[in-house]
Amino acid sequence: MVAIIDLKLVAYGNAKKNVDGSFSCQHGAGECEADAQELCTQYLLAGGNTDEMWSQSINAWPFILCMEEAGGNPMKGESCYTNNMNTTALSWSAISDCVDNEFNTVTEAANQATPSHSYVPWVLVDGDLLENTSLLQKAVCDAYTGTKPPSCSRTYFETVEIEKC
Repeated sequence: MVAIIDLKLVAYGNAKKNVDGSFSCQHGAGECEADAQELCTQYLLAGGNTDEMWSQSINAWPFILCMEEAGGNPMKGESCYTNNMNTTALSWSAISDCVDNEFNTVTEAANQATPSHSYVPWVLVDGDLLENTSLLQKAVCDAYTGTKPPSCSRTYFETVEIEKC
């Protein structure tokens, strides 16, 4: 499936940019910190380039998945990173430094990359809203016009309900 996807993950959710330029997250400061950990991973994998950071979504996916499975707990960031990103030369201390020093840079990039939305997760497939995110794999397979990979076989489809916030 990875071969047919141009994945763009943006950890921003229902965050808001405040009038003073700071950011606040729907679920508090911990959510903002966890989002920044994910964003910094993409940003640093892209060589510190905000224009290219989304191209690193697939490479950052093991870390992002672990963080999401940990409920977005920023205290799990280091263990998720060290357990899932051991094939990169990028250290956790670099991620942590980025969160401390580049928070506004990466969060503003996420703000700019996030379309207006009514809830999260806000999933687009070829620019079209996918309201039932449990059908993501099917939607990607249906949208793909090339030879479909084995993962597009109906036997691979799973239905997983994702709660909207």
